[in-house]
Amino acid sequence: MQMKKIENDCVHCGLPCMGDSCKYMNVPHYYCDECGDECYEDEMYELEDQELCLYCLKEKTKIRR
Repeated sequence: MQMKKIENDCVHCGLPCMGDSCKYMNVPHYYCDECGDECYEDEMYELEDQELCLYCLKEKTKIRR
C-alpha cells in the first residue's frame, strides 16, 4: 500500500485561483506507512506490502552500515 495523498500546495501568489490548471493544486505527496514522514517518491522502499522511508526500512530489517 503506497501512502500517497493529493494535496493543495497553494503558494498564495496573489493571482486569481486557476484551479486544477495551477501546478500547485493536486500535488502528490508520499508518506512512510510506518512513521508517517513525508518522502520523495523515489526514496520509498516496499517491504511486506508497506512503503517505507529508508530509516524505517533499516529499523524493520536491522540493516546497519
